[in-house]
Amino acid sequence: MEDKRKPAFRYYWILLRPVNLGIIILTMTLFMFHASQWNIQNLRWPDALFVLLAVLFTAAAGYVINDILDIEEDIINKPEKRIIAKHISIRSGIIFYIILLLGSLAFGFLTGLSMGLVCVMISVLLYFYSSDLKGTTLWGNLLVSLMNGVVVFFSAQGVDEKFNGYFAEYAFLAFLITMVREVVKDIEDIEGDKTREYETFPIVYGARKSVWLGMGILTLLNFHMVYLITESKNLYFGVFSGVFVLLPVFYFYHQLLTADEKADYTRIQRRLKWLMVSGILSVVFL
Repeated sequence: MEDKRKPAFRYYWILLRPVNLGIIILTMTLFMFHASQWNIQNLRWPDALFVLLAVLFTAAAGYVINDILDIEEDIINKPEKRIIAKHISIRSGIIFYIILLLGSLAFGFLTGLSMGLVCVMISVLLYFYSSDLKGTTLWGNLLVSLMNGVVVFFSAQGVDEKFNGYFAEYAFLAFLITMVREVVKDIEDIEGDKTREYETFPIVYGARKSVWLGMGILTLLNFHMVYLITESKNLYFGVFSGVFVLLPVFYFYHQLLTADEKADYTRIQRRLKWLMVSGILSVVFL
């Protein structure tokens, strides 16, 4: 039953996933400045601001529509944390989604026709993900991971003269970390997903094989970072990446192998966000 009381602002704020949006801001800001060689005069204003806002509004709209369409499984997966149809009515949630979507398109087209069309395409894909692809075996995971990787490339939209921003390398890094999180989240949500007759990887192949899949992706992540360290020949980058990216991967190996309850997977997928942050921060040393 929907909560008819006037919702507090904080519930709308929680819907936006502020930590995730903060990571997007950090990522795009760092890569804009890195690609411009830390020269603020090399940033193209106001396009740099418009593209950042376009990505933020697009991501936020995606989070809200995901919660709206996930009401049934969230009753099982996270009953204490669900907001739509508990603290915010479905109607209010849809209105909020439309406002965010319009903001996404407005800032996208203010950046340029191509960026506006990209925002349209991504918004459609995110809706399709929430309504259909989320319940498939890996396809939904791949889509979300690819979109997180693409965020790195969007940063280039705000730079006039671009230097080596390592966009492709870090887009792949973001893709890999997101992919691991997506697999772990599917293990975490397995009971609720079964009620919707989803066919996620853990439901089809089991939690144990999903853990091995996650560990395999983490191994690929480590090889990728070793390649970057070798290619960069930068001592500071090597030390930072070794301590804050390579070593934590071994921690996640252990956590995945010993996890056996929903709370364990919840903790792992949340901490993987900080692996994303440390991975992105490493670009400062390149």
